Amino acid sequence: MRKHLLSILGLLVVTAAVFHNVLLPPRPVVANDSPYHQIVRKAQIAAKPSGVMWSEDGYLGNGHTANYEVYSPIRRFVPPTFYNTVVFSLCAFLAALGFYFFLLETGLSALPAFVGSLSLLFSGHYITCVFSGHAGTFMMWAAFMWDLFALTRALNKRSIVALIWSGILSALVLRYQFDIGFIMLIVLFFFGLFLLWKTREKKQFGKLCLGVVLAALVFASFGSHAFFYVLGISKSANQTEVQTTKESPLEKWDWATQWSLPVKETSSLVFPGIMGWGNQDEEGPYYGTIGQSLSWPKGGMENFSLNTQAEGAAVMLLALLAIASLFFEKEKGLALFFTIVALIGLLLSYGRYCDVSPASASGFGPYRIFYHLPMMSDMRNPIKFLYPVMLALSFLSAVGFSILCREEDHA
Repeated sequence: MRKHLLSILGLLVVTAAVFHNVLLPPRPVVANDSPYHQIVRKAQIAAKPSGVMWSEDGYLGNGHTANYEVYSPIRRFVPPTFYNTVVFSLCAFLAALGFYFFLLETGLSALPAFVGSLSLLFSGHYITCVFSGHAGTFMMWAAFMWDLFALTRALNKRSIVALIWSGILSALVLRYQFDIGFIMLIVLFFFGLFLLWKTREKKQFGKLCLGVVLAALVFASFGSHAFFYVLGISKSANQTEVQTTKESPLEKWDWATQWSLPVKETSSLVFPGIMGWGNQDEEGPYYGTIGQSLSWPKGGMENFSLNTQAEGAAVMLLALLAIASLFFEKEKGLALFFTIVALIGLLLSYGRYCDVSPASASGFGPYRIFYHLPMMSDMRNPIKFLYPVMLALSFLSAVGFSILCREEDHA
């Protein structure tokens, strides 16, 4: 118990230190979807004599009926100036904490679980989303980690209650970040199947079926509104955009894959800032080709990135150690599953840059297969597949550290 308390305290201290440097003193994040920007904009609308607006929890007092969310108390009681700081730091801590308990549930001890949680907390493509103000990503990431823990507990213990919680949390994952959440729930689905196969000797399949049915019901109750609402908005918006700007299959391919990870920039996963720190950084501006339009340099965008994709050399080395263990360990465990997730996610994140004809409306590559699935051409930015890669590498780094600890004990 003492080790777990120290690990949780360590995660809390690290989170506070990181976000003290990033968001204090309080200041708005330059993005239309940052929490601070949203609150200020809504307050300005509500202050107008004719300002009638819908607010999620009635915080501004001049909207329609209230719709309470998990974060409603934060919005109601935290001063807008500190809203960024509280939302980002709290969600990051909850994500790391949820992943810590998930790692414990898989059988890892406290120290490797702590290392894996730190790896997740410092994943570059996740933590640097604070600069673009993507609060929904942080809320989705926190919900998903607890969802991962709940599903693992449900299958390990054959717990109906844990399955119900997994259904609720899966709905929140979709609600907070629909596109990335959809990708992560695909990973969660296959993870559940893999874990079910590994725990097949426990049987109790009737109990599991009942739990799955109840989980599906609560998922539909909590998530169906968000699913159909976002799907409907996306569909109508995309139809309008297709008619006005994406007049050809090539233009649609360009639109869908503009934010792909160039294969040559894979090294940025190991070396932070090797391609610059982002377009907003005057001292180390990003100079790669993420965000580049197919029409460049004759038109379009040269590049654009506010994120750094780095996992860091230490995390990658630990992950490689875990992958290497697959060749001499009799029990492959979950390391095999997450190795496959990392490889598939990385290939899909390359988007147009891993294709036989990247600048053509027709070609062949890993992302092109995904792109031609029903409705998947309306999902933008292959680089979003770095999220399952981050998850997988964080798990593998914990396994790699566990192997080091085991070798140390043997020595």
